[in-house]
Amino acid sequence: MARNIGADRNGDVYRSVLTITRPDGTTWTKHEGPYDKPGAARARVTFWTNHYAEHDPDTFEPTGRSLATGHIEKATTTWERV
Repeated sequence: MARNIGADRNGDVYRSVLTITRPDGTTWTKHEGPYDKPGAARARVTFWTNHYAEHDPDTFEPTGRSLATGHIEKATTTWERV
């Protein structure tokens, strides 16, 4: 699939790296991107952290913990004619 985003130019691109822990303790890693700005990748980490927020089973109040954690990574692209 073709995309016309920041990755279409030379320079830095960013992606979010998310680790989600299932209730049984197993984990899986998800990558999203690339994005042309670090804020866009950081926003995805925030989204998934909030999406997987833990709640008290009795009151359903937020516990302040999440089943998801994440960070962003940067790569430098250099396009060349082939």
